[in-house]
Amino acid sequence: MKKKVIVCGPYNAGKTTFIKNINPQEFIGTEEREFDVENLIEKETTTTVGIEMNFSKKETHQFLFFGLPGQEKFDFIWEIIGENFDGILFLHPAYEDVRKLKFYVDFFSKTNSFSKAFKMILITHCDEAKINNFKTFKQFGFPVKTIDPRKKEEVSEIINFITKIFNGDLYVKNL
Repeated sequence: MKKKVIVCGPYNAGKTTFIKNINPQEFIGTEEREFDVENLIEKETTTTVGIEMNFSKKETHQFLFFGLPGQEKFDFIWEIIGENFDGILFLHPAYEDVRKLKFYVDFFSKTNSFSKAFKMILITHCDEAKINNFKTFKQFGFPVKTIDPRKKEEVSEIINFITKIFNGDLYVKNL
């Protein structure tokens, strides 16, 4: 059974790294080098400029993960991909204001799939910033977990968790 899972969040949340570490051989990316328009030089950093994809087969499910660019100027992509999804992972850096997370939740809550989809908040960059108030994230009513998307084993744990949800082996109630 195919399951569509969206991975979204603000710029530099770790979405590309998360998507890539699902299955590095199947990763389809759209990263490009950033450009400093004031100094007219290419930066060392990259940014996502389109839809990124990866696949994972677990038990009877084939998961299709769609990573979305975090910059608001790409919201037209969010609208296209944000239809008919089965799950959504909100990646959010620990150092970012929770209002950014609320922005993404509000955007996708207007889609036809949101009410029935599995939703989860993954807090990233915990090594760079302290999470001041974990309860702030629980206000959304979704499961919340910290993750380092650079670590394949942590990404695998999330995939296994999602598989259990879709198998009916694990029930997650609103918090």
